[in-house]
Amino acid sequence: MSDYFDEPESFGDVEDIEVSLLVNRFENMLKHEKPVFFDVYEFVDIIDYYLESDNTEKSRLALQYAIDLHPASDTLKLRQAMHYAYQNEKDKALHILKSINPSSDKESELIFTRANIFSRLKMHHNSVREFQKLIHVWDDPSEIYMNIAYEYENSGDYLKAIQCLKSAIKKNIICDSMLYELGYCFEMLNKKEEAIDFFQKYIDSNPYSEVAWFNLAIAFSNTGQFEKAIEANDYAIAIDDNFASAYYNKAFALKELKCYNQAAETFKELIAVQYQDAMVYYNIGECYEKEGNWNNAILYYNKALELDEFFAEAWAGLGCVYEEIGNNPKALLYTQKAVEVEPINDGYWYILGDILMKMAQYEQALKAYLKVAELIPNHNEIWINISEAKFSMGETHSAIEVILKSIKQQPDNASLCYRLAAYLAYAGRDKEANEAYKHALTLDPGKNEEVFLFAPELRYHPAFS
Repeated sequence: MSDYFDEPESFGDVEDIEVSLLVNRFENMLKHEKPVFFDVYEFVDIIDYYLESDNTEKSRLALQYAIDLHPASDTLKLRQAMHYAYQNEKDKALHILKSINPSSDKESELIFTRANIFSRLKMHHNSVREFQKLIHVWDDPSEIYMNIAYEYENSGDYLKAIQCLKSAIKKNIICDSMLYELGYCFEMLNKKEEAIDFFQKYIDSNPYSEVAWFNLAIAFSNTGQFEKAIEANDYAIAIDDNFASAYYNKAFALKELKCYNQAAETFKELIAVQYQDAMVYYNIGECYEKEGNWNNAILYYNKALELDEFFAEAWAGLGCVYEEIGNNPKALLYTQKAVEVEPINDGYWYILGDILMKMAQYEQALKAYLKVAELIPNHNEIWINISEAKFSMGETHSAIEVILKSIKQQPDNASLCYRLAAYLAYAGRDKEANEAYKHALTLDPGKNEEVFLFAPELRYHPAFS
């Protein structure tokens, strides 16, 4: 057995020092092959640690030693069933469960373990049945109601989860997690108005519940009532001025209302009550970008990158800002960095292509656009960009071929037909250009200006008369 344990387990992230000492004792025993006594509950802690660490081999060894030492322990047998459940060995787990069916209130821990094993086996109905046995005997009944709700959710029955949680709240068995979970279930069932109604009524009786105000704010946001969402978040913050999620939700509601400066200030308040966070700095930068406050946008995008140099969105944000202020070389540099960090993001490749087009680097722009098409083959607009890059390289015939191929895939796309008309006109094929233009007009006459935005000189061309 010592081959499995060349070095003791590391516990840098283990909060429970007693468990870490137990596990080290157990591993040292295996390493030195010297028997050490552990009682049943010490073994439970060791086995649970390995199961939660997804270390099934070590949990197997611990179970083997534990059951040899305590063969009559139902607690350990249930841990063995849990081990089998983690290994997806359903039949072995069920065989043990059938042999151990506690019913006495004094055996509530065993019932709780059985419920969790059934949950792990995705036998949610059985799990609910076991948890229900504990409602009146468990020290914290809210924990049992929450677990029952989770089982209903895991089986896709969000309505029963809502009924379960409402039943608990009606009995004055309440915890903050229940309110969050109710909000989640309402959202999954798209019951937006019901969510608003529930939380408003709950607040009538519990006006100082910051969690209820926060969930009401989310419900308002989900219905597009952003002013009310901001007000509800303000109440949550007034009750708990360190409620980070409320600041976040309020800031996003302000962004939806295009109140970008106020949103930026709210994100700054969030940093003051929480901690420095790259995503928050990024959002501040984006708010300033929306306002055209380029210097502050650059400042906060850079703050985000100081905390996370692999934050692709911040690199792309810098690229967009520098493109807006006409500094295309810097825009190119930062957008290339975004692509480097997140090479499967079609949006970054698209932006890169646009910048390269502005810099007349048409071949490189074409490569960027082709990458977009590779990532999103059915992209509605990219083939126009690909054709435009080819056209800019002097390959008008090739540009026409790209558009014709795209029209076969999207015959009702008026923009493709307008662009085809333009290229045909440049190729001197005036009759075909006129036919393509007339066809485009039948598809969407309102888009005819696209031709002249692309090529103003064609406005008085006979093909477009």
